[in-house]
Amino acid sequence: MFPILVFIIILLIRDLAKYTKISEKIRKRLDDISERIEDTGFKRNSNENVLIFIERYLKKYFKD
Repeated sequence: MFPILVFIIILLIRDLAKYTKISEKIRKRLDDISERIEDTGFKRNSNENVLIFIERYLKKYFKD
């Protein structure tokens, strides 16, 4: 029973590492998008995170 448990734990750790890498890639892409939006002149508020900033930009862009 113990070897099976160890095997399952190893598989879980590998999956978590894979998701961590994917999350890091997504975060980098969102940061790049945020920087490109700021380059257009759209200002970011000091307390805004990246997702809220992108959402606010999209709402303004598609409203017009």
